Amino acid sequence: TMMRSPMAEEDLYWPEAAGQGRAPVPAGEAMPLLSVAGFAGPLDFLLEMVRRHRVDLGPLSIVALTDQLVATLEDSVHRVPLERRSAWLVAASDLVLLKARLLCPESPAVAAAAAAEATRRLGQLTELARMRAAAEWLAARPQLGLRVFARGQLERQARPQAELYVAFLEATLTMLGDRAEQPTQATAYQPAPLELWRVPEAIARVTALLAQQRQGLPLVDCLPPIPVGTVQRQLRQRAALASTLVASLELARDATLEMDQEVAFGTITLRPKPGQGIDQRTIA
Repeated sequence: TMMRSPMAEEDLYWPEAAGQGRAPVPAGEAMPLLSVAGFAGPLDFLLEMVRRHRVDLGPLSIVALTDQLVATLEDSVHRVPLERRSAWLVAASDLVLLKARLLCPESPAVAAAAAAEATRRLGQLTELARMRAAAEWLAARPQLGLRVFARGQLERQARPQAELYVAFLEATLTMLGDRAEQPTQATAYQPAPLELWRVPEAIARVTALLAQQRQGLPLVDCLPPIPVGTVQRQLRQRAALASTLVASLELARDATLEMDQEVAFGTITLRPKPGQGIDQRTIA
């Protein structure tokens, strides 16, 4: 069996008319070569790269590609078979279809969104044109200091030198007189003291509450009520908590009550010590 050569006779197309002097077109050259700004190569390679998103079809000129393909078809009328030229047209139509998909919307919703965006952009351009017209109108108006000048002011007459000396002496005497009236020693600033909850008041309140509740109560229940909106309310609350804690420690040291805390940083409970009487007092 004989091996087939790389280019057999059936792979060549011979012109119908003899004596034209043109060489046959090899079957390997299946597509025409195109050259535009951004791409240079065969048509099928361009179509494949566009389908794989390797080449951006947007900036490529479809008019230039079409002109080159038409010129190639006209030049290869008697050199390329009809079926091969039809394949060129199919590839070119696919390329035009891809270009049309880039230019046309995919759905009515996309078309409506594009129309709305175009309307918005046109409105912006119209507003920009109005702003520019207003700016040009303002710039053409007469402007003080550029094309229109105000009436000149009268020349000021210089004050006599003796009058200046008298004014200077008067200002100096006024300044020295104000200084003499000022106190020799500046008073130190003393802020007004706040009326905070004190330890004796806390002792009286804790004692009175324990006399009413012999079963005991939490430490926080012994705090005095501080209405919302009171000046320095947070500071007063902290001072009341500290004073109540110190008062409870004082009473526990005197064996008047017991302090209990089950867990660290937990609630502190105050109870009257058994066998110790607590006098009923008025709650402060």
